[in-house]
Amino acid sequence: MPVKRRHKLWHVKQTRNILGRTKNMKRLSRMVIALTLACVAAFFFSTASAKAKKEPVQENKAKAIETTTQKTSNHPEIPEGVSCNDCHEMKLDANTTATKVWLEGDTPGKKAGEGVMPKEKVWEEFTKMIGNKKNTRTFIIATSLNNVPLSTTAEFALNPEKKVLYGLHEKGTEKLVHMQNNPKVSLNWHKEFESFADFRCCQIRGTVQLLETSNPEFEQALICCLPYEKGARIAESDNATVKEAKAKNMREMIKRGNFLISKITIDQITMANVEFTKEGFRRYQRWVSK
Repeated sequence: MPVKRRHKLWHVKQTRNILGRTKNMKRLSRMVIALTLACVAAFFFSTASAKAKKEPVQENKAKAIETTTQKTSNHPEIPEGVSCNDCHEMKLDANTTATKVWLEGDTPGKKAGEGVMPKEKVWEEFTKMIGNKKNTRTFIIATSLNNVPLSTTAEFALNPEKKVLYGLHEKGTEKLVHMQNNPKVSLNWHKEFESFADFRCCQIRGTVQLLETSNPEFEQALICCLPYEKGARIAESDNATVKEAKAKNMREMIKRGNFLISKITIDQITMANVEFTKEGFRRYQRWVSK
C-alpha cells in the first residue's frame, strides 16, 4: 500500500479515536453533573427535614371562651353541625347561674353566705339520701360521645369510705361504649314527690372507670357494696357455711358472665332537700371533692 494512503488511514483512525474519547468525556461530564445535582438536592432536603423536626409547625389552637362569648365578625366559617365546644374549652361562670345563687347568694330568708352546710355534713346527708348495699338507688345516668348525649337508668351502690359509686352492667350496651371513650358522667336521683313542699334529689358529676372481672376490685365491689346476694337465693334458715357457699357460687357465676362494674369517683354533688331548712340550712347544698 502506498505510503500516502497508509498515512491517510492513520489520520482517519486517530480522528475517530479522538471523537470517541470526546463523546466519552461528554457522557462522563453529564454523569458528574447529574450526580452533583442529586447530592445537592439530598443535602438541602435533609437540612430542611432536620430543621422541620427541630422547629415543629405551631398549630393554631382555639382559645378557651366563656359560655356567653359571641362569635366575632372575623371568626372562620363554621361548618354545619359544629358547635363552639367542638373547638373551644368552655368556661362556665357559675356566679351568674341560678344554682349558685340558691347555694350561697342572696335568696328569700337568707343573706349571701348564710345557711351553707359544712362539707362534712353535706357528705353525711348525701350518704343518708343514697343509702347503702341494702338500699341501692336507681339513677338516671347521662353519658356523651361525639357530642351525642345519652341518658339511661342503672342501679348504683355507694361506698362512702372511697367516695365512689359502683354499678354492675352487662357488656355491649351503648352507655358502656360512651364510658370507655368519655369517662365524664352525670347522674341524678330523686324521691318521687307531688309538690315543691316535699322534695329530695341529688345531682352527681363523676369520672368512671370500668372494672373487668380480672380486676381484684371487681369482687371487692361485689362483696362490699353490690347486692348480688339477691340472686344467690340465700334463705334465712341457711346456716353460715351454706350462706357463704351460695354467695361465693353467685360471685363466681357473675365473674364468668358477660359483666363489667363501673366505678364512678364522685367529683361533685348538688343536693336539694326541703328538710334542710328545719335545721336553718339552705335547701340546696353542694359537696365538691377538692
